[in-house]
Amino acid sequence: MDEPLATPVRKGPMKTRNDTKIDTHKALLAANAIMRYGVNTSRGMQWHGVIALSDPDGYTVTLMDDNVELRLLFHNKFQLKSRNRFAQTAFIEKLEHLLVLASNRPDRKARDSS
Repeated sequence: MDEPLATPVRKGPMKTRNDTKIDTHKALLAANAIMRYGVNTSRGMQWHGVIALSDPDGYTVTLMDDNVELRLLFHNKFQLKSRNRFAQTAFIEKLEHLLVLASNRPDRKARDSS
């Protein structure tokens, strides 16, 4: 049986995508979950493979993994850099998964019910 061909990994610079729709509200909720439940690392707070950091005034929040960098700016604007469209899609799905994980945390359910 023939094995499927592996997709080559691009080692080049990340591309900036301006044609992508990002729900900035959900991305900020994911950043909040990372800040709340994540572990402090030298690069920022990390939770389930996503790193979140904020500038000192809090107006810019950056979410990133090894392939994507999403900068959330003032007035619901954003900058997205990714290696390719597949990495970008996987990153958005990863952020949505973080929201599910955060909503199922036992400490959140206890707090919300009180």
